[in-house]
Amino acid sequence: MELNNQEMATQIATNLIEDSVRGAWKKVKDFFADASAKDSIDYGDAYEEYLRNTRNKYSKIKTLIYRRVPKELYSFYECIGVSYNGETVDSSHVENLLKKERKIIITGTGGIGKSTLFKHLYLNTIEETGYIPVLIELRNLNSCDIKDISIKNAIFENLTRNGFALSEHYFDYSMKMGGYVIFFDGFDEINRDRISIVSEGIRSVCDQYGENHYLVSSRPSDSFIGWNDFAEMTAQKLNKQQALSLINKIEFDPKTKSNFSKELESHLYDKYESFASNPLLLTIMLLTYSDHAVFPEKLNDFYEQAFSTLFNMHDATKESYVRDIRSDLGCEDFKTIFSYICFKSYFAGEYQFTETGLREHIQKAKEKFGNIRFSVDDYQEDLTLSVCMLVKEGLVFRFAHRSFQEYFAALYTCKLPDEIQEKLLTNWMKESHTTRTDSYFDMLFNMQGEKVNKVVFAPGIKKLRRLYNEQGYSIGLFKALFDGVIPRKKVQDEKENTLALRIKDDYLCSILMLVTKLNGYVYPSDQQENENEIISQLLDANHENNGKLISFDDAVKIVGEKPLLDVMVWFEAEVKFAIDLLNKTEKLSIGNKKKVSSILEAL
Repeated sequence: MELNNQEMATQIATNLIEDSVRGAWKKVKDFFADASAKDSIDYGDAYEEYLRNTRNKYSKIKTLIYRRVPKELYSFYECIGVSYNGETVDSSHVENLLKKERKIIITGTGGIGKSTLFKHLYLNTIEETGYIPVLIELRNLNSCDIKDISIKNAIFENLTRNGFALSEHYFDYSMKMGGYVIFFDGFDEINRDRISIVSEGIRSVCDQYGENHYLVSSRPSDSFIGWNDFAEMTAQKLNKQQALSLINKIEFDPKTKSNFSKELESHLYDKYESFASNPLLLTIMLLTYSDHAVFPEKLNDFYEQAFSTLFNMHDATKESYVRDIRSDLGCEDFKTIFSYICFKSYFAGEYQFTETGLREHIQKAKEKFGNIRFSVDDYQEDLTLSVCMLVKEGLVFRFAHRSFQEYFAALYTCKLPDEIQEKLLTNWMKESHTTRTDSYFDMLFNMQGEKVNKVVFAPGIKKLRRLYNEQGYSIGLFKALFDGVIPRKKVQDEKENTLALRIKDDYLCSILMLVTKLNGYVYPSDQQENENEIISQLLDANHENNGKLISFDDAVKIVGEKPLLDVMVWFEAEVKFAIDLLNKTEKLSIGNKKKVSSILEAL
């Protein structure tokens, strides 16, 4: 009889968690020591029910590979590490994180596996600790009225909704005693109109109940600058061995998987490390491997290829084809409708939908493109079952990954007239806090780079040029764009000292950061030694200013104007780079030229 090692490993993990559910109450009942014997028994039963319910809820997930039937997480999960203070922290055991800090932010790029990591850490909390784990998926707060948002209530309701019928008295008592590990997943998925209230709510709960452990996951964000008592860790990418291990665990056509693994080990990982080191993109690489032996270099081309594969794909775990496009649309028409839905929802800050909301989006797209005929019901089913762009979880639909939404939003943007692109994106950059961290602009730039520079970035660079011409490289220039400086000293690794700038003009700073990033600006060699000296002076002897905002006037009093400007001269280099780019763009103007030969010469 052949042994299935993967199945055995899954069963072992399952048994361990079930054993811990049965014994977990013994570890935490001390938090309810003043309860009566009957209450203790009732709470014990409720607690075991809560752990069992949530264990079942979080231990199975759907992916692009397993899109019809949820799979046990530990049958294919590859644990990613997190970096902190220059060292790698093994996240296979949650205790490794908890003993580092009590409040932690884990940031990482899209598709790196932050949400899956949090599910693993949740299950591991049950298995190996005496804490009560709570997982709050922050995107669910988008459906609440802003006035009703309460982080404390969200934690309490999560417990009671999943079977832990705890009275508010004992809930408050256990929170004060530090009985919880609370995971806040997807801070970057909160709608921008409620970021401030959610941020304030999380920090307020952390301050009020400081004995618990708190972990927040997000894409990198400037919103965390003021979270001074949170340690920020970074989710690491898959190395080659981890990538091969993940592929080996995935249930897929054996021959395709074997060939792909060999090529991944020999050259694919090294050549396409930016894709192969990301669990989501690595999965897509496997899906597209049988159709395309060569992978594109650019991210947007990669997603185009991925969509084509998913649209035409059969179930790779079976012999027969199961694809059934019920809407009877061709690939291009289907993509047109979907790109419009992504465009409208992305700029509205919607990352998930109720069924009613999704149907409204599909209906509006149908009305927008009247020449494309299809049924709303059929298209909705195609999105979740056939093409797998959306995943249904409970009563809500979310994107298989937000990067798909960003890609198709960028694709639709390219179809808009120049003046609409300029007005839309200029205003969006003034309102949004995610323009620098999302992949949207990377993809849009790859699709129409010259137009982005000329239509979208040029108006902002003109303002920067005017400001630079007026102020020169001076403290006045910095005051116009920033609130002040924030010195940070890394106690365990002095080479990581930083001198950050608190952004005041979000629009102009976003323009500058995107222009340098997307146009291949080469950063000069660092001035760490000089920067360390300035930071040491700003921090003062007792390091009381560590992580705190210092106004430019106060900073000048402490270190002097010239030394401060000298240590931030990199900023002037960025401004000059952007202005030079604008000057080149302006020279390409065809003005009132009418002859084809004259226009071609200008181009």
